[in-house]
Amino acid sequence: MLKKNPPSQREKKQVSATEKKTKPKRVNVRKPDIMELVKEKVEEHYRSDVVDKVKASKNVIRVGDTTLYLAQQFGFCYGVERAIDLAYASRKVFPGARIFLIGEIIHNPEVNRQLLEMGIVSLSWKRLDSEYDDLGKEDVVLVPAFGAPVEFMDKLDQQGCQIVDTTCGDVMKVWRRVRKYAKEGVTSIIHGKSGHEETRATASRALGEDRKGHYLVVLTLEDIDYVCAYLLGKGDKEEFFVRFEGALSPGFDPDLHLESVGVANQTTMLKSETEELQRRVGGGDRGAGRHA
Repeated sequence: MLKKNPPSQREKKQVSATEKKTKPKRVNVRKPDIMELVKEKVEEHYRSDVVDKVKASKNVIRVGDTTLYLAQQFGFCYGVERAIDLAYASRKVFPGARIFLIGEIIHNPEVNRQLLEMGIVSLSWKRLDSEYDDLGKEDVVLVPAFGAPVEFMDKLDQQGCQIVDTTCGDVMKVWRRVRKYAKEGVTSIIHGKSGHEETRATASRALGEDRKGHYLVVLTLEDIDYVCAYLLGKGDKEEFFVRFEGALSPGFDPDLHLESVGVANQTTMLKSETEELQRRVGGGDRGAGRHA
């Protein structure tokens, strides 16, 4: 048997150069001086003296016969605030560059209108169209707070774009979970809307590194009850595929891929509902082999 010689220093350098060339161009725009300017602009657009006054009055204010109550949890969450800050910062850091955004930064018409006025152009989030082919190394692309599917990120890397990733940290925690499921041969049951940007991004990670993992997206408790009933032999396979059309991983077979499952969620879903869904999955005779 012929022994393969170890790579020479020159070959090692060539490999290293290739790795550097294909390494994604993630850009950090969170610079102190930039963020100070961003803070002023964001407060100008989204701060309200009325809201501040109501908060100062313990979230209740009375004017004549009218009483105004403000929810205890009011306004943008941390992940959304961060995404907006990074979008504004991107325009400050790249004043003359073409800046694009995959879909919408968040589902808020006013925020997206402000970004459009800043010259930030939305790209399709449902499919990779010809607009992505026109992107180049001088272009900046914002990944929204929801994240983006793996194939979208791969395309941006292929085009050599500069990427500002605003994906919420809580979303990335879910991604780590479904990747772990895929690695262990566990099917991800994702509580969410199958057509939502975040769920599509999470589902793409649930396929795992080898793209052989599986997932099932369920929206309601009725959906999960149907799945549990199917596991107990009370369902029809053809009917199953009709009910969950567009919510299944490629090649999904309910007779094979529900033997060991783990629960994950779209982070905008009600926490109490996800917990109840998980309880029902774990309570069946053939319920989850593992769940989280």
